[in-house]
Amino acid sequence: MGGDFLEKLVGTHARARVIRVFIFNQVEPMTIAKVAKRAGVSAKAAKREIKGLEGWGVILKESTARSQTGKSSKHARRKKSKRTVPHEDAWCTNPEFKHLRALSSFIHEVSPIRYDNILNALKNTGRLSVVVASGCFMGDDTRPVDLIVVADNLNEDRLLQAIKSLEPLSGREIRYSVFGAPEFSYRLTIQDRLIRDILDYPHMVLLDRAGVLK
Repeated sequence: MGGDFLEKLVGTHARARVIRVFIFNQVEPMTIAKVAKRAGVSAKAAKREIKGLEGWGVILKESTARSQTGKSSKHARRKKSKRTVPHEDAWCTNPEFKHLRALSSFIHEVSPIRYDNILNALKNTGRLSVVVASGCFMGDDTRPVDLIVVADNLNEDRLLQAIKSLEPLSGREIRYSVFGAPEFSYRLTIQDRLIRDILDYPHMVLLDRAGVLK
């Protein structure tokens, strides 16, 4: 069955994308503007979905989260200033939400961003030879990058546009590294640390035209 299963399950693409934003950015307080940008939806839609998720207990307003934990996050601390700065509400994932682990597992394992979306987005950026998904695409934020792209005759502007088009689907900023084919082969030969930090952990080879990763 094609399409975004999470979207089919929750009923709207806006809700699916906003949920992904909070699940993929669990420790970062998010304003309405930031959620809208990350999710690729309007501010009005982001506000509506945030209100719903807050009502269900999936997320907490930042001030509420601080009062419950008794601690201020590094994002919440403000420097004293004589100038009054308007406060902007922010929300974060509720660590005490009883279904958080199940919801996170579902989004990472059952309803992730479809891998063919990645290749479709990248196909006009250059002569692709290798594409490897890691990091957020595998539910592991400790990896150094989320995507490795190996291509020749690369158009950097198109690549940037492609990456930006994927971010609303993944709910976060995508970290990526780009190599030419000769450089990538050399890095494989010398056991380059960045490459090993991807290939030695869960990853998905989406493209390997020359079979260099076999």
